[in-house]
Amino acid sequence: METNLIVHVDSSFVIVNKPAGLLTIQDGYEKNKIHLNLIIKEQFPEIMTVHRLDKETSGLMVFARNEQSHRFLNSQFESRNVIKKYWVICHNIPEWHEYLAQFPLLVNGDRKHRTIVSPRGKYSETTFLRIDSDTSKNISLVEARPHSGYTHQIRAHLSHLGHSIVGDNLYNKGLSREQQNSNLVADRMKLHAYYLEFIHPETNQRISFSTEIPFSLN
Repeated sequence: METNLIVHVDSSFVIVNKPAGLLTIQDGYEKNKIHLNLIIKEQFPEIMTVHRLDKETSGLMVFARNEQSHRFLNSQFESRNVIKKYWVICHNIPEWHEYLAQFPLLVNGDRKHRTIVSPRGKYSETTFLRIDSDTSKNISLVEARPHSGYTHQIRAHLSHLGHSIVGDNLYNKGLSREQQNSNLVADRMKLHAYYLEFIHPETNQRISFSTEIPFSLN
């Protein structure tokens, strides 16, 4: 197993920095595809999955090492007591410096299996902060903090706002042909889970982990 994937290990959990392009768990259709869970189990056969990241998304994940920790961490994710922050490079330059997206999301809502904003969906929230922009490229660096945890939530919210993520070929609504072409040649989708904060299952203290951003506006 690649040792640079491991960020932290203790008796309760393992923190991993997942690379882009790697599945979190076994694919339902192509069961022989390599996935992160399988890789981590080579060193920690007891680990249990607590949450997921999209295949195209990189960043921090926590895996539980025993049943008690698994229940404790699952409870925090379900009660939205976990703080997650993401770095994003998106198309176009938002007029806002900070924006609270509050839209009902319907998972698997269209023929392309996208999560869409729909009155039939479930209430969701994501806070966005514009950190920097490049007017010559018409792209922006944004921090995203989801307060709910639906599939493709950040991708769907940004697409709905007219700021699809660079390198995201699924959520590309409203992009120009030039922007769509730039997505096709991008080396990856520019979405990275850089910060994770939760209560430790043993100490009951809040702890946090962070990584450097693996991409830039340049």
